[in-house]
Amino acid sequence: MAYLPQDVANQALDAAGIDFTLGDLEEGTRPAQVTLRAYGQCLRQLLRAANWSFARKTTDLVLLADATGNTPDVGTKVPVPWVYEYEYPIDCMKARFIPWNPASQISAPPPENIQIPGTPLMTGLGTFPLTGQRIRPARFQIATDYNYPPQSGQIFWETQGVSPDGRTVILTNVQNAQLVYTALMLYPSVWDPLFRSAFVAYLASEIAFPLAKDKKFGLTVRAQQIAIVKQKITEARLTDGNESTSSSDIAVDWMRTRNVGGGAGWHGPDNAGWGGGGFSGGWDGLMLADGATF
Repeated sequence: MAYLPQDVANQALDAAGIDFTLGDLEEGTRPAQVTLRAYGQCLRQLLRAANWSFARKTTDLVLLADATGNTPDVGTKVPVPWVYEYEYPIDCMKARFIPWNPASQISAPPPENIQIPGTPLMTGLGTFPLTGQRIRPARFQIATDYNYPPQSGQIFWETQGVSPDGRTVILTNVQNAQLVYTALMLYPSVWDPLFRSAFVAYLASEIAFPLAKDKKFGLTVRAQQIAIVKQKITEARLTDGNESTSSSDIAVDWMRTRNVGGGAGWHGPDNAGWGGGGFSGGWDGLMLADGATF
């Protein structure tokens, strides 16, 4: 199997019933122009439509602001009720969750406060290892902030989440946060077979009508490819269902009642409990060529 973008595009042309073979996506022919316009957007939308395992990435987030003022060289303006504000990764197609473990949160003491000695009073107890522990998801929210514009020199129209006025940010109450997300995977060589087949059908559904000489035939092919896309996405969402976060905590009525009526909710130790925002980004509905969403 060939792994160049034009190889995938040619598969989509075949599926759309177009008798044409691309040599390069940027060769300038009419089929290449139509396919190129749809290729990038289809790739990004399909990545957001399910928790594809091959696209799962974990990264340390870059801190922009700390509302406590305990972190030097960063801002302090963070929208309420959040404590920390981080850069949104430029290759992030969909934020899945922010891992949080209370034992790993080391809060800095306030200025001029009496600090706890670095040497434990009882030695020989060792440090409780965090490796292998069950990680809990934390609340987070995606937003736009105009207080921290990106660095000058960036090509804004080619970089996701940045503009001359502001940037996309991640708000959370987790210190030293990491993000688990669906990354932009440009190279077909790392796609799994299910994603590739779904992408071929999705791209074919987008280009079938504009490239078909017989528009009625183009509509028929588009409908057929949309049906294939739906089947593939359903399978992907079932296959990657183990990506979702689960909890054995018992929901208590009085805790629910206490949060009724709005507000930020309970934030618990280190302000990392449940409050505004959500635990998981889930997946997005997929916009289809016939105007429907799946």
